[in-house]
Amino acid sequence: MKSSFVIGKIKGIQIEIDFSWFFIFALVTYSLVSSYFPYYYPDLGTTEKWVLGSIISLMLFVSVLLHELSHSLVSVKAGIPVKKITLFIFGGVAQIEKEPDTPANEIKIALAGPAMSIFLFVLFMLIVYVLDYFKAAEIFIIPFVYLSNVNLILAIFNLLPAFPLDGGRVVRALIWKFSGSLEKATKFSSNMGRVFGYLLILFGIVLILNNYLINGIWMTIIGWFVNQMSRQSYQSTAMSIIFDKIHINEFMTDKVVTVDYSISVQELVDKYIYKYKYAIFPVKRNDDIIGVVGVGSIKGLPLEARSQNSVGSITSPLTENLIVSPADTVSDAMTKLFGNGIGRVLVVDQGKLLGIVSKTDVLNYLRIYSEINR
Repeated sequence: MKSSFVIGKIKGIQIEIDFSWFFIFALVTYSLVSSYFPYYYPDLGTTEKWVLGSIISLMLFVSVLLHELSHSLVSVKAGIPVKKITLFIFGGVAQIEKEPDTPANEIKIALAGPAMSIFLFVLFMLIVYVLDYFKAAEIFIIPFVYLSNVNLILAIFNLLPAFPLDGGRVVRALIWKFSGSLEKATKFSSNMGRVFGYLLILFGIVLILNNYLINGIWMTIIGWFVNQMSRQSYQSTAMSIIFDKIHINEFMTDKVVTVDYSISVQELVDKYIYKYKYAIFPVKRNDDIIGVVGVGSIKGLPLEARSQNSVGSITSPLTENLIVSPADTVSDAMTKLFGNGIGRVLVVDQGKLLGIVSKTDVLNYLRIYSEINR
């Protein structure tokens, strides 16, 4: 079951909301209604508090989306594709398809998000001054006061030199520029991010011990998240660096078992799936590969229909995210491998099947590489 759903596209970038975002929406709204409004605006009625709280939470959602969209649009302009933006419990993340190719592009992409947050801070403050000048009712001013402050905090927090926060990415880019090594730069900035994560956890524990339970728990969770993201970002970068040097034709499995489109589904099960224990097989018609078939294709077919239906009737056609060229690098293939839903890509050259690469191949290579080089 997917943990997120698509709400639309902006400039070709898919926008998704993770279901965990609803938790933060509810938490922010409740926090505003129960703490913020009673302290700063005690004269607000109950209905007004809940309506305002919901509006502010939605506008906060838009602010985070604009922050991530800024990263994404600058990335696309630099020639680095962005598949999607996902908003979730800790904010948002843009799924940039590969590492920036130069330190300069890294800095541009990293600073685009905080720049947008600072712009929103200034914009909302100007709106506050204009509304105040024209003696607007307090209820119209409150959302912009809150959102201006939050956007400033968002910009400052993201500029902290803790990878993978934006400030940490700037630090990485500067080290990369002067050292010439992206891997060393990532390792250093990732370690800084992990230390920062531990400090946030420690600060959260101190808050809990001083009876600031909710704030302490939240700070501890954010610290844990930053720590884990720092570790995973380094591993991801190290993996990309390794696989940027390896071409598919050096990595693929060249002895591929194919099935003919005309055999029955029952034959596929008995003579191929049970025998070879593979989950996916390329499907051949004459000398052409026309698609793939696997265990998932059979699940919806009644048992009695397996002998009456051919493999061709349940074959998934070849699409761009199932095919790579032998000249591609493993890094080029990994986006397709981990995103096409079947965990495999076919290596095809001029219509001829040369080999296959699976997620298992990648993970086994990494396991062996880490054993040899640790």
